[in-house]
Amino acid sequence: MKKVLTLDGANLSIQDLKDILQGNLDVVVEIQEHHILQSRNTVDLIVQKKIPIYGISTGFGKFKEIYIPHQEMVDLQKNLIISHASCVGEPLKPNIVLVMMILRLNCLIRGFSGVRMSLIESLQQAINKKLIPKVPCQGSVGASGDLAPLSHLALGLMGIGEIWNDGQYIAAEQALQMHDFEHLEFMEKEGLAMNNGTQMMAAINLETLMRSQYVMNAADLALGLTSYALQTNYHFLKNYSKNDNKSKNIVLSLIGEGWADQIKTNPKSISTAFTTHQIIRQSIEENLRIVEREINSTSDNPIIDNERQSARSGGNFHGEYMGMLADNMCIALQRLCIFSERRQERLVNSEVGDCGLPMFLTSKGGLLNGYMIPQYTSAALVSENKVLSHPSCIDTVPTSANIEDHVSMGAYSARKALQIVQNAEYIIAIELMCAAQGLEFAKVQLPPKIQSCLKFIRNIIPDVKTQDIFMNQYIELMAKNLRDGQINQLMEELQLL
Repeated sequence: MKKVLTLDGANLSIQDLKDILQGNLDVVVEIQEHHILQSRNTVDLIVQKKIPIYGISTGFGKFKEIYIPHQEMVDLQKNLIISHASCVGEPLKPNIVLVMMILRLNCLIRGFSGVRMSLIESLQQAINKKLIPKVPCQGSVGASGDLAPLSHLALGLMGIGEIWNDGQYIAAEQALQMHDFEHLEFMEKEGLAMNNGTQMMAAINLETLMRSQYVMNAADLALGLTSYALQTNYHFLKNYSKNDNKSKNIVLSLIGEGWADQIKTNPKSISTAFTTHQIIRQSIEENLRIVEREINSTSDNPIIDNERQSARSGGNFHGEYMGMLADNMCIALQRLCIFSERRQERLVNSEVGDCGLPMFLTSKGGLLNGYMIPQYTSAALVSENKVLSHPSCIDTVPTSANIEDHVSMGAYSARKALQIVQNAEYIIAIELMCAAQGLEFAKVQLPPKIQSCLKFIRNIIPDVKTQDIFMNQYIELMAKNLRDGQINQLMEELQLL
């Protein structure tokens, strides 16, 4: 049965979009009207009075002083979309573009954008018919929001470019005909209402945050399993109440209460992990609140002021909010990855510490290589993350003849964060694999919850005590279980979450 998603411009959450973010496009959107007609009437009044208002009766950017005659105002909006669709590179995933469409619709129905009800209904129809335009990923500086990517979105629904259809892109004109969809035609202000917003950054950030929640939980699980395999313990004195530190609660629930008597090594990647993991978890939770506020806000310019029967320009479409959020996620996730990779080194290198595990977690070292090279993979990904974690939002390159003298570069921040969370999935997956192997070599009685985790991993990954295995396919499989929420489900079943 198709998921029904009701939009009201105020209450959309990441949970509502979870299925789409995971690749399930089978959704039907319904809407609740707000002040759509009132704001459109205000635009019509502005046009009738021939009031020079930015983007309605004037040009854009540097051309903002040029008044556009009434008979050319519709062409103005069409030209805006065609000329601004200038992105390059690989296309965004169809599910991300579908989320962009939903977010843009959620913004427009708030009633501050001045669009006609017919445009709202057309965008709703396009979403429900899965008419998903091809949107290249590079070209947004996050100044007027995602100006160029959103123009590609609108362009496809005008019948220009390409649209996703049954697993491939086809000519937009052909796709619209196949689905009996009337081309979008924009009246005054409507082109601008379609392409001024932060919806690409927000959509990508939503996926990053959803996947980060799974990564965070899996990292806590890996921390607990690794700790038990290495026989390390914790001295945690930070000023948190029992309910404040979820990472600590997960690990202690996993390993049991008798843990304090089992002490052999005490590396900082474990002894300080509660503090580090918890601040990363708090960053994810706070950033989720920020992005959910953004997707239920008006992200447009100018904003229609119904009370004054006018329009106001401002920075409501700017991407700094989304860019700083994404760069924060890059840094937080990279710290999680650094800690995980260092714990992997402890597991595979018997010359570090006194854990008693064999070198590279194999009983036939020399003939077999065990987990020698997966730790290389983690090291390589951590190094990649170091470069990707450099904040994009500290940079700006003025555009539009210096009218946009400060831009956010938030779109690249969002794209980087998505790459880092993918790298994190692999790194944490590798630690889970190493930890499971370490637990089988550890000469200790395993608590029941750890036994359950080991059984789960062994149903996916064979052991390497007496054999070498094709690591790539198993790393990919383990990472997929993490990404798809299977590890999260296991933790829920064990009452770790």
